[in-house]
Amino acid sequence: MVRFAVISDLHGKSANFRAIMEAARGRVDSIVLTGDYLEAKISKKEMSSGLVRPPEDVVDHDPDLWAELARCVLVRGNQEERIATLLGDRTVPGLAPLLAAPERWVTQATRFEHGHRFAWARDGDVLTHPVLDEEPGGPVVIHGHSHRRMLTLGRARGSAAAPPGGPRRTVPVIGRTHRLPPHGIRVVNAGAACDAAAHWALYDEDARTVTFETAGGTGTTGETGEG
Repeated sequence: MVRFAVISDLHGKSANFRAIMEAARGRVDSIVLTGDYLEAKISKKEMSSGLVRPPEDVVDHDPDLWAELARCVLVRGNQEERIATLLGDRTVPGLAPLLAAPERWVTQATRFEHGHRFAWARDGDVLTHPVLDEEPGGPVVIHGHSHRRMLTLGRARGSAAAPPGGPRRTVPVIGRTHRLPPHGIRVVNAGAACDAAAHWALYDEDARTVTFETAGGTGTTGETGEG
């Protein structure tokens, strides 16, 4: 049995990270962070082409958190990419391995990535869900980026068994274990660990189950954002 604690969109919130780690203690085999575990202090709109900033202007200095993150499986997000761009060739001790994480991590049954490279459906300026058209038998996809926890299940387009209107998307109930079907589209948005509720997901790869959990409270703030 392989069980993962999946954390996405932490945005540098060290207290939330440690609360999740405590909640997951003894229950999982591995910790996976699917991007935006750091927070860039300069927004995408404030970036200037070719402009390199000093480290203290780019990211909060938190070597204790960085050391803890480095012991996890990391998949970089748009925040890490922005920080790397702004730092240029500057080296910050402890930060380099966090910025050098791959854009996806793949096991035999699952693909973990941040989601900022997906095509997304939108409601105005708000990202609602990624537009994925996975083949039956493809991997489970686990991601973040939109700060919205969501479970998407269904048959791939073109399949004789595909439901009318496409895959079924639901906002999962906290604490309920959801069983994933063996085939078709299975997309899990873990939600945002930076929220007051510190959202994370307990994913059992062998049993094909996912349980959405919180470690910080009962609030749901921040679930309409974009990492």
